[in-house]
Amino acid sequence: MKKKTSDVLMLSARDYIERNLSSDLSIDAMADYLGISGSYFSLLFKQHFGETFVEYVTKQRMEMAKSMLAISDKSITAIGLMVGYAERRYFTRVFSKYTGFLPSEYREQTQGRTLAQDKNDSGR
Repeated sequence: MKKKTSDVLMLSARDYIERNLSSDLSIDAMADYLGISGSYFSLLFKQHFGETFVEYVTKQRMEMAKSMLAISDKSITAIGLMVGYAERRYFTRVFSKYTGFLPSEYREQTQGRTLAQDKNDSGR
């Protein structure tokens, strides 16, 4: 069998991460999925994406959470679960560190801005 190139491996990794953000993602599980060692996976990942696996996964989860908070009325706990955080308190801590806002503040700010823009647009 032909060896997989590092580009193909990292495309597979990115695809897997996107499809499994709500799951428990780990370096070992990813390496297993790709059929390579954990240390080789970590090295390839950092070279390919310019950040560590944990940094990348956290960023993807936080960006998805931001979108969901802005457009949905699901509870913060439910959104945390959907992006891979079983505990609301931990999700809140990570979200706050990433954005500078509590999830509830972020939702108020983004949904409030949307409402204000809608009012301005309809007043024209």
